[in-house]
Amino acid sequence: MSRSQQITAAAVTALCGAGIYCFFALRYPYHLHFQEQYQLFQDTWAYFAGVASVPGGLADWLGRFLTQFFYYAPAGAAILAVLLCAVQLLCWALCRARTPLLYALSLLPALLLLLFCCDENALPGAAVALALSLGAAALCRLVRKAALRRALELLLVPLLYMACGPLTLLFVLVTLTRELSDGPRRRALPFAAAALVLLALCPLVAARLFPYPLGRLVRGVHYFRYHNVIPALLWLAVPGAWLPVLLSCFKGVERVRGMLPGLAAGVLIGGGGAFLTLRSADQVKEEWMRYDFMVRMQMWNRIMLQADKHNPSNPTTVSCLNLALAQTGRLPGSQFQYFQNGPEGLIPEYRGDHTNPVPTGEIFWHLGMVNTAQRYAFEAQEAIPDFQKSARLYKRLAETNIVNGDWPVARKYLKVLQHALFYKAWARETLTLLDNGQIFQARPQLARALDFRLKEHDFLFSGEEMDSMLGLLKVENPQNGMALDYLLSWCLLRKDLDRFAEVIGLLDAPVLPKSYQEALLLRWVLTHQDFNGLPPYLAPAHAQRLGRFITDYHSGREEARMRRDYGDTYWFYYYYRYRSQ
Repeated sequence: MSRSQQITAAAVTALCGAGIYCFFALRYPYHLHFQEQYQLFQDTWAYFAGVASVPGGLADWLGRFLTQFFYYAPAGAAILAVLLCAVQLLCWALCRARTPLLYALSLLPALLLLLFCCDENALPGAAVALALSLGAAALCRLVRKAALRRALELLLVPLLYMACGPLTLLFVLVTLTRELSDGPRRRALPFAAAALVLLALCPLVAARLFPYPLGRLVRGVHYFRYHNVIPALLWLAVPGAWLPVLLSCFKGVERVRGMLPGLAAGVLIGGGGAFLTLRSADQVKEEWMRYDFMVRMQMWNRIMLQADKHNPSNPTTVSCLNLALAQTGRLPGSQFQYFQNGPEGLIPEYRGDHTNPVPTGEIFWHLGMVNTAQRYAFEAQEAIPDFQKSARLYKRLAETNIVNGDWPVARKYLKVLQHALFYKAWARETLTLLDNGQIFQARPQLARALDFRLKEHDFLFSGEEMDSMLGLLKVENPQNGMALDYLLSWCLLRKDLDRFAEVIGLLDAPVLPKSYQEALLLRWVLTHQDFNGLPPYLAPAHAQRLGRFITDYHSGREEARMRRDYGDTYWFYYYYRYRSQ
């Protein structure tokens, strides 16, 4: 390649890296936070030995090491950009011919890995494994003596299998291609046969040494969070990285040195990659992860600002919004200004996976249902598909055990968190406060949970009994205003106006919030002929608007117009939203 072509190639790599960074930092940051919260990387030898002692373990450990920095999305975006660009540059370094076309083709594995990383269950250790395989092949090319180089390559096959897992296939393909094209085939063929036999024996031998089925040892132990899924994009990256190396060994490819073929291939790969990446980005999940992250960080005002920009509709995101409204005292007055999808959007039903119980557990924690929050955190952690631990859930389990008085159990969680980079300061400070007996004085949130928790009851309950549990929270601690807000909201969302009328007497407020007045007015209309005798605490302006709503509803106006005029009222929810069973 000419000097100008080399400069152009370097600029293309830098541009790709910048594009990857901007994608993850600006459009997909909450997927990075999601990855970080479902692992607990520890800076201990025991943790390293436990992770790295299985096939593919070193790449997995390095991937987990990098993932801990996803706690800050810009850092995670930079790491992924450097990692994917490193794969592209290593692929390019292994090409014998140096043409713009081959350079453009070296972008292909990075593109496939980028698409792979758009899946929240794709583990970064897989990209690390590909980079290690390519890096080992590039280092072997530095050995000039053929016999010594081939011996080293054969030795590296089982070692790389232990370090990178079955993605060692890429190392074998690249080295075989270079060896068969470099010298006499009569000498290279025995090496090729030996390398392939070694690669085939690796999973067979590993199946006898490690407690994994042969199928997982063949497709990878720690490349994807779900072990029964074969990540097609990851395995397509293997031939994608091999292709430019293979083509570079053909003499005819050196004749294609012009910029036009490389430019055409680069535009096709780059443009297609950008299009496919944006199409692969699951914005529905990203939105859910955004709300979950903001709840985790207690960014209540940011949640409401986000809801003002785009009204959430998923039950989990709606429940996060309702929690933010409750934490800022706006739930009674502003709840029905936003989309509501029934009681599921207030407190979602339990689902036995590793995602849904996490934000729901946050709701129980802030309500004061400490035991339920602890159960949800424990169940979510045990349901993580790749059997990792969660730093976020470890922290919550430590907090719930402190509040419940199980300090020895809390210390076990805290001692583990002492070895997690972004949690060690909090864990060490908490242990010191426990030793000094000053934990509740220094941590107001824990003191609040201690005051609000159910002290005389420890039992399981069903979703149908949620109103009783919320009422019990309020009765045991009259200061728990959030429990009353949730109880009244629960009645409204279930359209149980009679129960709502019973509970409203617990509210001590000089003026009833707008949605409460709307609910009482609706109940009045459903049980009376007209507005005569209306209680004085119900504003006439709301009664007049209800009269207009009833007239428009019975006139058969379409839902879109009703939403435009009455979408912020409880009446619109009552007649057009959740259908109670």
